[in-house]
Amino acid sequence: MRCNFNLSSLRCLSNLFNLSGLSRRLSVATLAVLLGVPAVRAGDVPPLHRPRDRDYDVLDYRLTIEADLRKKTVAGEAEIRLVPVRPLFDEVLLDAAAGMVVSRVRAGGAGLEFTHTGDTLLVPLGRPYAPGDTLTLTIDYSVTAPAKGLYFSGPDDSDPDRPWQLYSQGETDENHHWFPCYDYPSDKATSEMIITVESAFTAISNGRLVGAQKDASGAKTTYHWKEELPHVSYLVSIVVGEYRLVEDSWRGKPILNYVYESNVQDAARSFGKTPAMMDLFSEVTGYPYPWEKYGHAIVQDFIFAGQENVSISTLTDGTIHDSRAHLDRNSDGLVAHELAHQWFGDLVSFRDWSEVWLSEGFATYLTLLAEGNDKGADEYSYQLWQTQENVLSSDIGDRRRPTVTKRYVQPSDLFDNRIYGKGACVLHMLRKAVGDEPFLKGLRKYVAEYAFRSAETNQFRLAMEEATGYNLDWFFDEWIYGAGYPRFEVDQRWDALTRSAIVTVRQTQTPDSLTGIFTTPVDILVWVGDEPETFTEMITDSVHEFSYPAYREPKLIIFDQGSNLLASVQFPKPTGQWTEQLLNAEYAGDRVSAVSELRWVIDTPGVKPALLKALINDRFWGVRYEAALALADSKLLMGDSLIAAYGDRDARVRGAVIRALGNFKGEPVVKTLRHAFESDSSYTVAVNAIRSLVKADSANSIGICLEALRRDSHDDAVRNAGLRYLATYSGVSGVIDTVRSYTAKGMKRNLRVLAISLLAKNWPTEDELEYIAGLMEDPMFHVRRASIEALGNAGEEDSLEPLRRRLSVEQNPRLLQAIRDAIQQIEVKNE
Repeated sequence: MRCNFNLSSLRCLSNLFNLSGLSRRLSVATLAVLLGVPAVRAGDVPPLHRPRDRDYDVLDYRLTIEADLRKKTVAGEAEIRLVPVRPLFDEVLLDAAAGMVVSRVRAGGAGLEFTHTGDTLLVPLGRPYAPGDTLTLTIDYSVTAPAKGLYFSGPDDSDPDRPWQLYSQGETDENHHWFPCYDYPSDKATSEMIITVESAFTAISNGRLVGAQKDASGAKTTYHWKEELPHVSYLVSIVVGEYRLVEDSWRGKPILNYVYESNVQDAARSFGKTPAMMDLFSEVTGYPYPWEKYGHAIVQDFIFAGQENVSISTLTDGTIHDSRAHLDRNSDGLVAHELAHQWFGDLVSFRDWSEVWLSEGFATYLTLLAEGNDKGADEYSYQLWQTQENVLSSDIGDRRRPTVTKRYVQPSDLFDNRIYGKGACVLHMLRKAVGDEPFLKGLRKYVAEYAFRSAETNQFRLAMEEATGYNLDWFFDEWIYGAGYPRFEVDQRWDALTRSAIVTVRQTQTPDSLTGIFTTPVDILVWVGDEPETFTEMITDSVHEFSYPAYREPKLIIFDQGSNLLASVQFPKPTGQWTEQLLNAEYAGDRVSAVSELRWVIDTPGVKPALLKALINDRFWGVRYEAALALADSKLLMGDSLIAAYGDRDARVRGAVIRALGNFKGEPVVKTLRHAFESDSSYTVAVNAIRSLVKADSANSIGICLEALRRDSHDDAVRNAGLRYLATYSGVSGVIDTVRSYTAKGMKRNLRVLAISLLAKNWPTEDELEYIAGLMEDPMFHVRRASIEALGNAGEEDSLEPLRRRLSVEQNPRLLQAIRDAIQQIEVKNE
């Protein structure tokens, strides 16, 4: 969950020239040249990034600092112990952001000269040192509200009740904005954090708590945390705020969850499964959880959902939810993902950013395992199917990219579904290719060999090959160093003369330098009479024909049983086979695939009864959910059938049923929707009821929306829905005033963000866009980002000038990127 853009030089940009005076038709490429930012537009080849050189090894970071949350400052000293890895080592280059003030550098008590240029701190040592020599540099420094890496928040005129907080976010290479370090994943060191804060606050960091000591006045407290196991520098963490500690444990190790006072009773709902997940991941990897403790610290306005800092993950405070919200959502996936990183990313790291799938893909895969272990095989199959569908829509056409690539503008460009979802799919396919036990043997060998080290994909491949005895060059060439996926066209026929079922498989993707003809095992189910049988075949060529004994025409053939392959499959089958697959297939992924096909022929005889049967009887909520949405596509289906299904025990399925009912009219439909809006225990059901009532009871739709605006709910889910659908009545008097009122300071963040988007979408007038442009100066990060994105989406040329003006003064690198994207979006639209 990471984002980074190296634009520290932009801080002094406004002193060089005034962007507002530039032509309003200035291209993105020209802006990039002026700003010193690489511009890569569609079709361009990104620059090549080779792994960084390293001429020393950091052994330990010891930070002794004081944080003032009100002044937004951190000041103190960083003690860095290191050893050279090359002979004649006579200078140290450290990463230290341009905004950092370095006042003194010492070694052994003696002062050293230094130069601080851009993001580099150069310290000549006065004499050469040899490998094996140990040096300790002590650097006195301070930072004030750095552009990234360290984030301060507190009360302001937009939110006077906002609590005081400070938190770090180091990935990808952002920690050098608040302490000097070697900020690259190829080096590992231990760390120590000695931080003094106001006694009203708690300071949280990596490792074990050595102690917490108040000063003589009691006004300040110094917290001493120590992480004694080596880790990369971006995983050094600090969180400061007003917290209550909710404790748990795993095999004698503490689990420390830092939450707000108001969250104490809800914390277990989000974090209670952590010990069971630690058991699972320790077993899967063969390596018991290694760090001194584990836990979570929640923060407000977090840029991501979570960050896997060593021994203490930082999570968005939105992951804490009440019992009613728990009917629709849970924190299990987020908690599992960040915990999985404690092995993959933290224990075993990657050598350079091109290899980041070794962290994110592995964590995504272990999350699937955790969900399946907790909720059953159908949950695993369904989530794998969903993951595959998301990847299939991203790694296509000119958007194809190898999983491992050294071509990117900045490391954050790599953090998309081609390392998360595709990485998980690749690991699942590798497990299917070599077998469960050999796969686990190889995975455990990899973890054992590279624990507390940084690895590359080839080292993972070699570990798997040595453990399994298989040559896996072909697999890694296809799925890691290549791009795209196979596109299969499958045909079937029954030969009565030879009593055989014949399945023909063609790969139809066009081979090129990124994507070739895939080699892959595949399971084919042939169901004749009452005797289903699964055959495992090996596909190696563009065309294959497989023949199976069949004394009669099969009632069902499934290509890729279990939906194991990351592939596009076109398999025209008789409708009866699809309904058979829906009602009788073993794997949830196969049943959901059948729903996806049947929704296109929903009015064919036999389809609706099969979908209704699945909606009522399928054992798994995901199949029932998908069936409900499919049934909504049939205008010939009476709403009564869906009304009967509204009694489902799972709130997610009820929500889908209520959403589907929006396609029908009549008093029974409206009555059911009204009940769902007013009385259902699920917030999601209520939200879907608003959506459906606006359609089914259009005469009262505005009143329904206004009623929703008065309803409290977790994360304002109901109020958000009311605002969203109210905005569709843009021509009704007073609606624009209501929507605009939710953009005002003092409103909750998510409501402000939504209202800004709605205002630009439904009222893209000169006055409203000018008003939105003014919100780019709002103190709230998410509001500034929403206003920038809204201007880009509106696409009006008049917005270019305020965007460029903001570009010249904005300090946040993520917002700078958002501004550039918005400018490009507007320019492309108006070319």
